[in-house]
Amino acid sequence: MQLEKLLSELGFSKQIEEVVRENIRIDEKQICLTAQRAYQMEDDNFYLCTQPPLTRLTVVTYLLMQKYEEYKSKGISDKIIFDTFRDVSLHANLYYQYNNQVGLTEDDVWWFRHIMNVCIFKLGSMQFQPFEMIYLDEQQIGSPYMSFSDEQKSILPPGTPVINCHIQHGTNLSNNSVNSSFAEAEKFFSEFFPKTHYRAFLCYSWLLYPPMLEHLGEQSHIKQFANRFSVLGSCNDYEMAFKHLFPDDKKDGILHPTFLQNLALQHPELFGFACGIIKTDGMC
Repeated sequence: MQLEKLLSELGFSKQIEEVVRENIRIDEKQICLTAQRAYQMEDDNFYLCTQPPLTRLTVVTYLLMQKYEEYKSKGISDKIIFDTFRDVSLHANLYYQYNNQVGLTEDDVWWFRHIMNVCIFKLGSMQFQPFEMIYLDEQQIGSPYMSFSDEQKSILPPGTPVINCHIQHGTNLSNNSVNSSFAEAEKFFSEFFPKTHYRAFLCYSWLLYPPMLEHLGEQSHIKQFANRFSVLGSCNDYEMAFKHLFPDDKKDGILHPTFLQNLALQHPELFGFACGIIKTDGMC
């Protein structure tokens, strides 16, 4: 995969694309060296996280040329590959919007480990990854973040193969879009992971938190999406919700706040994090 072809497909804004291209042109040797260490763990962090924001973005983009070949070797189509890779431009464009500079956050670097491991795929409007069921409770993670009953866990024992689904910033959650995405995911995993019997779609998200959903109308796409899932557990940690609702950390002076932003400012206790599943016995 050539850099110019990759840049043409990623969908960076013009300013970002020019800066990334120039950064690679000026110091490709150093970018290559950093890329070799990028996802090595050093002091409980990826080496790339210790680098400046622009270096993070440049190296991630540089690595995508290699990752293209790895995705392609699995038989993945160019459409799915580039749809998946455009998550990088989504995060980069948001970073530029909120910081007025080119780069990525440390959280972005951590998130892109899924692309680096060739284990996440954008299918329709949503992202999916092969996964093993995990419960974020004291028994599995050593912290009482959530609680689940033995009966709930018996539905999907820890380690059961599931498909983890993720919702990107600005995802179209209309019924048609979500239906199409789930259908595409079932077809994709049946074709590319035929030996694994996936028992459910799994989603850990603030979008599934029941107290918040009670305040949404029946026509809300978020509520309609959430109603597809059986919620197994939840907690009142609203950090993820606020990170999505206020990505620039500015909660004052919003000119045209959305309904959810208003609700979050007035009643933060209504926001949290939840675990939900859609059973898919018989799939794959």
